Amino acid sequence: MKKLIARMIHRSQKLAGLGGLVFGLLIFLALPGCYPELQTVPVRRNMTWEQGENLKDSPEIMLKWNHQIQKAYTFYLGGPGLSPPLVSRLFAIYHVAMHDALNSVDPRYETYASEVEDKNADPNAAMIQAVYDVLTALGPTTGPHKTSIDSLYTATMGEVKKGDKKERGIALGKAVAESLLAKRSADVPFIKLVGFNPTPPSGTVPGVFKYIAPLNYALAGFHLQQTWVINSADQFRPDPPYPVNSPEYTADYNEVKSLGAINSTEVTQDQRSLGIFWAENSSRGLNNVAREVMFSNSKYYNVWEMARLFALLHIAIADSYIAVFDSKIHFNYWRPISAIRTADADGNDDTIGDPAWNSVIATPPVGEYPSAHAISGAAAGGILINFLGKSNIPFTTDSGYFPGTNTRSFTDITDAVRENSLSRIYIGYHFRLAVEVGEQSGYELADFVFQNGLKRK
Repeated sequence: MKKLIARMIHRSQKLAGLGGLVFGLLIFLALPGCYPELQTVPVRRNMTWEQGENLKDSPEIMLKWNHQIQKAYTFYLGGPGLSPPLVSRLFAIYHVAMHDALNSVDPRYETYASEVEDKNADPNAAMIQAVYDVLTALGPTTGPHKTSIDSLYTATMGEVKKGDKKERGIALGKAVAESLLAKRSADVPFIKLVGFNPTPPSGTVPGVFKYIAPLNYALAGFHLQQTWVINSADQFRPDPPYPVNSPEYTADYNEVKSLGAINSTEVTQDQRSLGIFWAENSSRGLNNVAREVMFSNSKYYNVWEMARLFALLHIAIADSYIAVFDSKIHFNYWRPISAIRTADADGNDDTIGDPAWNSVIATPPVGEYPSAHAISGAAAGGILINFLGKSNIPFTTDSGYFPGTNTRSFTDITDAVRENSLSRIYIGYHFRLAVEVGEQSGYELADFVFQNGLKRK
């Protein structure tokens, strides 16, 4: 683990001449066509779910697709990946497709997009076809990613008994996927990585977001998408961040300057380790937490309930990114890297600048406040807690950067959410207020999504 962390830090240092942001692109802003190569992700246990003798109610097939999606978006240390906000949209579409397909056969919960229904269709066939179609539509048409989902399609569809019900299920799944893709097609103008107009200008005064060459601002239109369940992008917009000349700002400034520096001598090994452990995209990381938590509780839930859980979890993450980008654009607050490098001219006599300061991982070119990682982690954790009715469940999870090779264990879901939030201080991405406010907003958003999304019929 220490060698892997050292390797990541070394890569960031090599790119420091460009502000480290080129390396950040590999993690946060990979080009739209850049999909990770699929590799075998070690599984620590053989996860199987059964639901008594009523096999059609078993969540086994649904969770095979969930695991394949997770593996496809596991980005190894330093490897290419898609921007986390874009991943959140994809995960929501994939999991809503499975939920809608099941409920178009046996409508136990409200659907999100589907308005078709066939009670004589096979629910597993409908679910498999729906998720396969949206994956095929939104992913590459060739390469290892396509090969893997094609293989899983053949294997899982082969488990469905042949006959009229299966054929009706396939037809229904196609219709469900089509309706979902049509509904979310309105997102397309707003999910451009760069070049969206208008883009916030680079700040010229203390506290305002500043560009660091060669990048300016990413995903500037992301908040303008249609929300999934929340009422509007600004529904959870928080109070403003601290003024730069306040004592609260000074305390947060000194903390991240000390603990989040790439060459910090004050950060502990555990703080640095957990900072990088949670650095991956929230959709993959929190999906794995949900899988681990549900493994010990799975016998109590059928496929309709499990599909709804994962759909709501990823809807909450997707809505949290839409909401947080609204706040980031609105407040346009500067990142620690800009604040620390120019602190000697910020008007605060208690902040000492360091023009050579660098974060552990290259800082993404988006506004600082609040933390997207904190809000998305708490949104997912909040859905799990709402679903289970409790948070004190022991589990162990791994990191997308170190799959199967490094784990962290918890006795409560909220402890993992907290670590996920604090990690952003320890890699130099955020001031403490940004993670505190982001986490609080995430829990509030989760409550709203759980109460208002995909309701029981």
